[in-house]
Amino acid sequence: MYRTYKEFLQERFPSFKHVRKVTLDAGFTCPNLDGTKGNGGCNYCDNRSFSPALSMRGDSIREQLDAQIPKTRIRFPDAGILAYFQAYTNTYAPVRKLAEIYEPALVHPAVVGLSIGTRPDCVGDDVLDLLCAISRRKPLILEVGLQTANDESLLRMGRGHTRKEFENCIQRSVQRIAQERKQGFPGFDLGTHLIVGLAKEGLADFEATAHCIAQYPFSAVKIHPLHIVKGTRLAQEFARGDIEIMSFDAYCQAVAHMLKIIPPTTAIERFTGDAPSDSLLAPPWCGDRNAIVKRVEEILKIQS
Repeated sequence: MYRTYKEFLQERFPSFKHVRKVTLDAGFTCPNLDGTKGNGGCNYCDNRSFSPALSMRGDSIREQLDAQIPKTRIRFPDAGILAYFQAYTNTYAPVRKLAEIYEPALVHPAVVGLSIGTRPDCVGDDVLDLLCAISRRKPLILEVGLQTANDESLLRMGRGHTRKEFENCIQRSVQRIAQERKQGFPGFDLGTHLIVGLAKEGLADFEATAHCIAQYPFSAVKIHPLHIVKGTRLAQEFARGDIEIMSFDAYCQAVAHMLKIIPPTTAIERFTGDAPSDSLLAPPWCGDRNAIVKRVEEILKIQS
């Protein structure tokens, strides 16, 4: 029906029955926050809601890993650990500094690979050089956020980059991966993040976004509904009545359409997601992961 992220991880890490992400906060900021591209971030942005590791900001990478790995292994005793640099933009620093930040995860004995989340406008050729060097030591996944292929939506939400910049980043990454593999090295994997339910977008926009990423050899994709959380500009728009929230079924229908477009070789890391209940304003159904998965799979079976 679709390739699961678990299947992807089992292929990349065949020695481990389970591979679990441990989220890290390396103290990064974002060009959309520090004035380079903007000062307010994306209109939906509240990393406190989406990044559990922010509670450990200030702790070293080694300290964060040593604190979280035992908790992870209560349920998954023999799991391989994927060090996930999640909070804000994790390639947004000089390359020498980036190498210093990643190194504690690379040398940690429990860490089997790295996953690095970033923006398409923060992956220069020097960063690609570093990522290739890292991937020669341990498996690496570069997660590049797109959210939507609609430039008007990207502008409206204050992303600070365009579809063209995203595609340029991915094209250069694919070229470098091919060069690495031609030399006998593994290269790194590519992932991306998409949001369904942005203001003024409909099914045609969601399908266009799916077609955009279908052009490229992504190993994995995250799809999640638009969250409206307290303290964001989007929350202010919601309070004014400017945001129309998708219904549960409309969201599931949209995801099913996108999954039919995304290549079967691309793993679906998730198509659900929520925020802590004390900060989430809408939609009320987004935390019901099992119901969403069940409904999407029902739709896919009906349409197959």
